[in-house]
Amino acid sequence: MNKYMLLLFDREEAFNEMSPEDMQKEIGLHMSWIENLGDHYDSGEPLLPEAKTITGKNKVVTDGPFIESKELLGGFYIINANSLEEATELAKGCPTLGLGGSVEVREVMKM
Repeated sequence: MNKYMLLLFDREEAFNEMSPEDMQKEIGLHMSWIENLGDHYDSGEPLLPEAKTITGKNKVVTDGPFIESKELLGGFYIINANSLEEATELAKGCPTLGLGGSVEVREVMKM
């Protein structure tokens, strides 16, 4: 099996609209999905919204995510799958999609 990274892009306003109870339900959906992935699940973590970006040879540091962005990278999962197609099918169950977000599926290069 190969490793695939699922990059979770959330709609910024989705979480602003949630009550604490709704947030707990959303976390529960993710935990349930992870459990259902079984051996396909490797790891994953949510990300805090504050970020810095370092660019180019001069290593220019800027704040991010940028205001014009409507989607924020909210977290990631690493899963195990036999192909990009299988990883994509597994990603379709990610609760992020239920909030109008998106999931990018990328194979992790073996080094």
